[in-house]
Amino acid sequence: MDSTPKKEKILIIEANAEFAARVSDELKKHGYSPTIISDGAIGLKAIYDSMPHLILVDIVLPSMTGYEILEKKSAEPLLAKIPVFLLSTQGVPLNMRLVPQGAVKEFILDLHADPHEILKKVNACFGYATNDLDMPAVKGGKKIVWVEDDKLIGTILAKKLIASGFDLFHAKNGDEALEALKTTMPDAIVLDLLIPGLNGFDILQRVKATPALAKVPVMILSNLNKQSDIDRAKALGANKFVVKAAASLDQIVAEIHAICK
Repeated sequence: MDSTPKKEKILIIEANAEFAARVSDELKKHGYSPTIISDGAIGLKAIYDSMPHLILVDIVLPSMTGYEILEKKSAEPLLAKIPVFLLSTQGVPLNMRLVPQGAVKEFILDLHADPHEILKKVNACFGYATNDLDMPAVKGGKKIVWVEDDKLIGTILAKKLIASGFDLFHAKNGDEALEALKTTMPDAIVLDLLIPGLNGFDILQRVKATPALAKVPVMILSNLNKQSDIDRAKALGANKFVVKAAASLDQIVAEIHAICK
């Protein structure tokens, strides 16, 4: 068992206090930082206030259902990327028509859900092996230089990329990215446009003007969605333009795999 403190905050929105406590205890044993909320409306506020790395939410809650929480969360671009495990552990049938498309990463529908099985799913979400939380579940693979300054997205997507088999260098600004590219030949570059210092357009232009890097595929991953921005990026040599708010984590990973081929 590894109880080394981790950075991942997990919000458990669950009315069944006994079940929530068992899940929380299991997560704490393995280094996570869980918080339990038993009310739907208070849980939604806690998502805004704490910006957790993962949310476990039951469908049956006082004051606001899990479905309503999902709908409101999905409508907020900043919150939409936070992965969600939807729980139905009280014998209540799941109504998939009320679940926004792409809003749930895992469904846990067992009336007698095992907290250790939930732990395994949490570990997989963050790219940890259950028997060794300090090592990524998958190592090696295609080299990616990824430029992103958003801490929340950075943490969640970095873990997803590592778990998907990528060898990742995460730069938080343009200067870090350009410095890394002096010594690293990546299989692809994933680039935000709105970052401190040099913006993404500037970095893209410099990459394509460097003979050694000119043929490295570049994917823009940004919340800018104006056609003029898309056209400008493609004119500068971007191979793909993905709008963050319009893509799930799995879709983002799939697009990166595609440009690496």
